[in-house]
Amino acid sequence: MTIVAIVASPRIGANSDTLTKAIAKSAEDNGKTLKFYRLNTLKNVKGCQACGCCKKKGVCAVSDDQTEILEAIKSSEGLILSTPLYFGAANAQFRLLQDRFYSFMGADFKPFISPGKKLAVVVTCGGGKPAAEALAASLEEGMKGRFGFSPIGSIVMDMGNTPSVAANNADALAEAERIGKKF
Repeated sequence: MTIVAIVASPRIGANSDTLTKAIAKSAEDNGKTLKFYRLNTLKNVKGCQACGCCKKKGVCAVSDDQTEILEAIKSSEGLILSTPLYFGAANAQFRLLQDRFYSFMGADFKPFISPGKKLAVVVTCGGGKPAAEALAASLEEGMKGRFGFSPIGSIVMDMGNTPSVAANNADALAEAERIGKKF
């Protein structure tokens, strides 16, 4: 069974990346296969074109570097979504992919993907933890309500302007391990 991990942070090895890797490693230790994607490394990326093709065919008409990720999510058992909070919202790299999740539902807004996939969410921020908590809750509720995902836990970490905060936070790493074991 495959778990898809998506990191939207542009900083490799920083807090979002560290926490997502910790969840993923725990899932791997629990026998899961992992597909890991860093959105900032993609070269050819487009947002939703509002063409409606996905409503008829069940797949996004845009063919870019995100296509593989969308297909991986469809066939996965679970998903780890990780984004930093920028100006009170998910960053641009995350939002480009998130808008393409529209292709997961038909014209009747019923999902094309199988329900019951497990979901973990990581949101990091330099400050403004209440906004980060609200974003994590919104991501969980949106994926659950729209696509039938089953949330298994989230980590929200502030003070993330220093890239090593997560790596030095035993409680956050333990929580990441706990969540990963639920996959």
